[in-house]
Amino acid sequence: MFSLRRVKEYRPTIVLGVLCGLSLVSLAAGTHGTFLQRGVVAGVTITKYPFLKALNAAESVFGYCSDIVFSYNAARSEADLLQRRLAEVMQHASQRNELTSENRRLRGMIQFIRSQPELTLEPVEILESFKGILMIDQGATSGILESMCAITEDGVVGMVTEVGPLTANLVTLQNPDCKVSGMVARNRVRGIVQGSMSDLSEYATMRYVDMKDDVQLNDLVVTSPESVFPAGYPIGRVIAIHDEGGTLWKTADIGPAVDVYRLDEIFIIRQAAPVVFEAVPPSLEETVQSVAPAVPDKRPLQERYAP
Repeated sequence: MFSLRRVKEYRPTIVLGVLCGLSLVSLAAGTHGTFLQRGVVAGVTITKYPFLKALNAAESVFGYCSDIVFSYNAARSEADLLQRRLAEVMQHASQRNELTSENRRLRGMIQFIRSQPELTLEPVEILESFKGILMIDQGATSGILESMCAITEDGVVGMVTEVGPLTANLVTLQNPDCKVSGMVARNRVRGIVQGSMSDLSEYATMRYVDMKDDVQLNDLVVTSPESVFPAGYPIGRVIAIHDEGGTLWKTADIGPAVDVYRLDEIFIIRQAAPVVFEAVPPSLEETVQSVAPAVPDKRPLQERYAP
């Protein structure tokens, strides 16, 4: 009872004191809370720093990897494009080289035709080549006949042996069925140039050369006047000489002047005009001598008819 009475008596004072205490506690709690907040913030910041660094590093790595992937794809696409362009350029360069080579061959053929006015030449293309036999793209309908001769600007190729309506076959110096009368250009030693008996050989053989005749290595062999070819066309050069034991003959291996396996076009000789020698007008001195009277020879008979 006493305590309750005392509380009622001092109630205003107690209330004031409680209010002041609460105010002080509130003030103290606010200041201390600020410190605690700062500490918590600092602790959280320190704690999350490694995670932020790791996150930034992961983002950097991911960005780098994605750049590599995208850059690789772009580089691959660019490389494919450049490769296609390179293939196109190489194809164009190959075509240009082929056209240049063909142009060079055609120019050479034109110059050769112009340099041989006595020959009627027919340019033909080679369709097939096998074991010293060439198939050309012209036949009987174009006027091609058997035994017509085939040449190039480098020399003798061969002779026509079979003629069809649209194509024809000719044997070359690599085939034993081809025989051409030849002679050494240096001293006109004669012989028969025939294809080697071996199917795989690329040289020909000059046969029936007299044992006493002078034939040397690297001698140029040309067609002789007895040949069906016009005289003087290169056949090839001597690469070896063989003595035929027990006979009066020797043979010579001939490296053909024309590599028939690299030919694209050749010439067929349709007709060879005979060589016409123009009459040379006599000089004035010869005319005077023919018109002037002969001067009598006053020498003794012994001097005039002595050998």
